[in-house]
Amino acid sequence: MSSRLQVFIGIAVSSLLLSAVITRAQNVAQGTLHSVASIVAVDPDSSKRVVLGSAFFVEVPSKAFSGNSFVYLITARHNLFDGEGNPIAKPRISVEDSRTGMLREDSLPPADQWFSDPKDDSVDLAALPFVPAHANFTSIPLGRFLNLGADTTIPIESQLGAEAYYLSVISGADLESRPVVASRFGRVSVAHPAASELPGAGKQSLCFLEGASAPQSSGAPVFLRNAQTAVLWGMVEAGSDASNRFSGLIGVLPAAIIAETVQAMAAAQEQKR
Repeated sequence: MSSRLQVFIGIAVSSLLLSAVITRAQNVAQGTLHSVASIVAVDPDSSKRVVLGSAFFVEVPSKAFSGNSFVYLITARHNLFDGEGNPIAKPRISVEDSRTGMLREDSLPPADQWFSDPKDDSVDLAALPFVPAHANFTSIPLGRFLNLGADTTIPIESQLGAEAYYLSVISGADLESRPVVASRFGRVSVAHPAASELPGAGKQSLCFLEGASAPQSSGAPVFLRNAQTAVLWGMVEAGSDASNRFSGLIGVLPAAIIAETVQAMAAAQEQKR
């Protein structure tokens, strides 16, 4: 094979790979990338820093004060408990400091100071009014939740088989590192919420993506793309119980449940003002 032909083939292959990367990257909305953070703690036995799960920020506009919003941190409730069901004593959130670009950790309250679903406290959801100071983060507006606006409505039949992505943060073992947001892709397997038993969370009503999740991804935001924008589809849950019919799928708490919770919290805060 001539060197000229080898160069031509090399360029062609490189172009195809680059095209695939660009196409893939276009499926992730830039405005969602800094919406996710990690929930961390120090293992009391080893004194090592461990990642408990993921969390993300959402934003609810104030009805009483135009131009103002409430910001909430959302995670899976089981992320705030250890393997024996005891609350994590000193949970923290790992965020990117806007002044240094490095990771830093802010203290979070224990599980009993977070808010649950107002209609069912067994739902594996925890929400907290929280705005980290001097941190690089973005919040997901309530108007970008599935079915909360004309441009975020996606019929059930259109959700099935659709590509979704969820975000989590990969960071080093210490704070002398910069956070890296990782996107993972899957397709919607179950679009209508179905009953499932989850380890550490009990019975939940979830939608499902293909694939297998890691514990660190539990609490991560999941997005679908439509013609206009990225839509919050839900929150990653722990892997489903291998004994049931959803084995090998990623459980997702529907966005409607998250919306119901943060809207109730915002309404309560409005009344206190």
